[in-house]
Amino acid sequence: MFYAPPVARLQTRLVQALVIPAGLGLVAIAVYADQSARGRLEDALAQRLTTVAGLVSQATNPRIALLEAGDEGTRTHQRTSTALQDAAKRANVDRIVVAHFDGHRALVDSAQRTPIGQAYGRARFDRIELERVAGGVPAASLLFQGPDGRPYKTGYAPFSDRDGRGIGFVAVEAAADYADALLGLRLRLALGTVVALVGLVLAAIYAARTVSTPLAQLSDAAAQIGRGELDTPIPGHGPTEAQILAETMRAMAASLKARDEELQLMLAGIAHEVRNPLGGIELFGGLLREDLTGDPRAKHVDKILKELATLSTVVNDFLHYARRTEPEPKPFSAYDLLFDVASVAEKSASDRDVRLRVEASKDLEVEVDVESMKRALLNLVVNAVQASPLGQTVELRAAIEGPEAVTLAVSDHGPGVAPDRRAQIFQPFFTTKQKGTGLGLALVHKTVMQHHGAIHVEDVAGGGARFVVTLRR
Repeated sequence: MFYAPPVARLQTRLVQALVIPAGLGLVAIAVYADQSARGRLEDALAQRLTTVAGLVSQATNPRIALLEAGDEGTRTHQRTSTALQDAAKRANVDRIVVAHFDGHRALVDSAQRTPIGQAYGRARFDRIELERVAGGVPAASLLFQGPDGRPYKTGYAPFSDRDGRGIGFVAVEAAADYADALLGLRLRLALGTVVALVGLVLAAIYAARTVSTPLAQLSDAAAQIGRGELDTPIPGHGPTEAQILAETMRAMAASLKARDEELQLMLAGIAHEVRNPLGGIELFGGLLREDLTGDPRAKHVDKILKELATLSTVVNDFLHYARRTEPEPKPFSAYDLLFDVASVAEKSASDRDVRLRVEASKDLEVEVDVESMKRALLNLVVNAVQASPLGQTVELRAAIEGPEAVTLAVSDHGPGVAPDRRAQIFQPFFTTKQKGTGLGLALVHKTVMQHHGAIHVEDVAGGGARFVVTLRR
């Protein structure tokens, strides 16, 4: 209802504009670092295992390809098994297996898990890798989960006879010990990302406030200037852009003030030049009316005097609307305010057989410039009286509207205000009356805006209009 710069919304958008892209960048960097580290460590493990497999293949006697099921006690098998166990210990791997391509039959297992002649268990999962090994190219498997729940990897190298023909493969299994280190790296990356994001959010909030606070103050000042408060101080702190905008607004306000003062002087001159002849015409018209007492032509003089009174009202309304006067609000009883207005309008209401009724708590106070608000409310009451049918009642009511506002309402039971005209009735010189100046409601609107309030019109049940003025308590 009241103007309030959306500072919080502006700050939120600025924070989002800073944090979201940077946050996504940080997360992307953390994910890339994790994946890159994992890939490098996995490649290094694969390289180590295939190298060990290649060395074992070169050092192993091709005669073990002749081993058959049940040959575990032979000298060749025992010597080869001992050599593989020593190699596994030196290379810090879990298991070394030499197997034949034919059915992937195990020949020697350093861990003694697979007897001679039985299929090497991992072979059925690593068929693609073993096809490469059969072609003479070392290969490594993907990570897999071992019986102990830890990640493992297998490196393969071809195993050839003395003529260089591939007859089998050497498989070297080892746990991916880097997984623990990688988990620690992930935790550090996650913690670092969270800390960086928190720092980024705090920095973004500070930057957003640095930008939004001066902009909000400038927006507030612009709104006050728009309401005609041309002496409003314009803050000049904040970033360079805000300072440049403040300087531009100061120049604009100074230019508006100079033009306003020039306009005031011109209006004062017009009023002086118009009022003097009007006063003379009214004076001589009155004398002429006295001279024509009883003469039928006196009715023409009465019509002239009536039109002069209307013209004088137009000049006064115009000057009131154009004059720049600052209200001086002070706490005042809402009941007394409405009662005083009703007292002034009582005669015009009784002439039209219209009753006035005031409803307000005598304890309710509102902060207003009393005289200007009385003039504004009197305008509303006079309009309501003129719109009311004979014998009806115009209601003046004050009520509390929430914790910080008071409403002053004037209701009638006339024809009401058409919805398509409600946006126009507060514009200067808009009127539906034959001899209306079109400035009455414009003056009311101006007075309410000077009090930083709001005014609107609504329908009354059963017909009529209610003008509601909302003011801060």
